[in-house]
Amino acid sequence: MRRVQSHGLRWAALLVTAVMISACNAERGDITASIPDNAQARHPILVTRGMATLDLLPGGGPGGLTNRQVTDIGAFAAGWTANGRGGFTIEVPSGAGPITDKQSAHVVKEIRAIALGAGVPLRAMTETRYPADGPGHLAPVRLSYSVLEARLPHECDQARDDAGFSNPKTSNENRQNWNFGCAYQQNLAAMVADPEDLIRPRAEDPPSANRRANVISKYRTGVAAPAAQTSVVLSTSDE
Repeated sequence: MRRVQSHGLRWAALLVTAVMISACNAERGDITASIPDNAQARHPILVTRGMATLDLLPGGGPGGLTNRQVTDIGAFAAGWTANGRGGFTIEVPSGAGPITDKQSAHVVKEIRAIALGAGVPLRAMTETRYPADGPGHLAPVRLSYSVLEARLPHECDQARDDAGFSNPKTSNENRQNWNFGCAYQQNLAAMVADPEDLIRPRAEDPPSANRRANVISKYRTGVAAPAAQTSVVLSTSDE
């Protein structure tokens, strides 16, 4: 009878121990350096709408613009044709004094001609006016259009966790430091030429039918088609 009771107590103790272990595991969970703890999840790159602007202080040259300003307007208008997401706006100041107001109004025609030559249609150009800060204000003529921008939702170098001392909550969880990978994501957002590439990939260029037919023809006839080889001359003379 005592053996039966001892066996029963042992099984009961084992059962209680197993329940306690399972409860601890269920409370702690499996924590690894997987998807919930990676740089892309902590520092996502957001694609938002921004504004490209160019300020001009007219007054030089026969058309009211200097040679540098003419070049800058052409490059800015070419950027609209490549990445523009709306109209091409020309903002002219008002109330900056008779000379400044007259010069600003005079260059609008020249700006339109330069932008038109760079590919901006007339129907996309809009002229607006904005109040200057007074007669002594060198109010510029501002060109602007909407673009897509890639950026992070927060700044890097934020010490959210103490990386120099052990944290009892995360010391055994093999987690990355919160700031890890933030600079990489920020640099990638700054370097991408077209933020739309982060939303969807570009279509592949069609394959070269002539090149493909040439390679297949050589393969069928047993002709080798090696890659182009270059020779390198090494200098062995002692100086």
